[in-house]
Amino acid sequence: MMSSGFWAFVARTLAESLENWRYALFRMVFQPFVYLLVFGKILGQALSGSGYSLTVGPGIIAMLVMNTALNSIGGLFSRGYYFRSMEGWLLAPLSLRALMLAWVTGTVLIATFAGLIGSLILYLLLGYQPVSPWTELLCLLYGAAAFALLCCIGYTLPSTPAKAQDFLAFLLMPMMFLGCTFFSYAMLESPWNVVALLLPTTYLSEALRIVYGSQSSALDPTQIVGGGIAALILLFIVADWSFRRRFRDFLW
Repeated sequence: MMSSGFWAFVARTLAESLENWRYALFRMVFQPFVYLLVFGKILGQALSGSGYSLTVGPGIIAMLVMNTALNSIGGLFSRGYYFRSMEGWLLAPLSLRALMLAWVTGTVLIATFAGLIGSLILYLLLGYQPVSPWTELLCLLYGAAAFALLCCIGYTLPSTPAKAQDFLAFLLMPMMFLGCTFFSYAMLESPWNVVALLLPTTYLSEALRIVYGSQSSALDPTQIVGGGIAALILLFIVADWSFRRRFRDFLW
């Protein structure tokens, strides 16, 4: 029963994320297309010889994965809060941890799909393709899981989802602009290079740059893998604690 309930919530997460599938697909295509056109193609050609387009392309894919995860998790919590459906979900034959993981699993699938769309646009617009497609898929799965857990934290630490927007805006701003998305880690000076190591976007962006054959990262693969796994474990611990703390005694 628990297994069927788990996968039912995974399917529900996918269905809700793609309920307005035309808008969802448009968002997944339009955002990376505009970013890659402006920063990858136009600026990349203006900075001819610098390899900037190959630097920024993987970072834009990382941002697409992050934003898709945010929209998926954010939509679930917001609907549960504003339409008072959270009470019904909590009556499902699942533990709180299993319920959170079901939402995270559904979000990982949709955010990974968005990342693959971004990779296709990167190839069609700039002609770049990964050295190892399977390694890229693994990187996208990691990023989707990390951002899904981060969004769970962002929506359960504040008292209500209504108060989560300011918290997430404060959280996402440095991830977008200090997390090595528009530039590589090698371009950062102290102390900002230390700040970047605290952000999951850094590990995803740098890993994707290696996958796409960009110049060697200032972080070697063992540092990226080790830091990324450590960040994922920490995010799971905090998300699990925050989710169970918020819904153990349901107050919304």
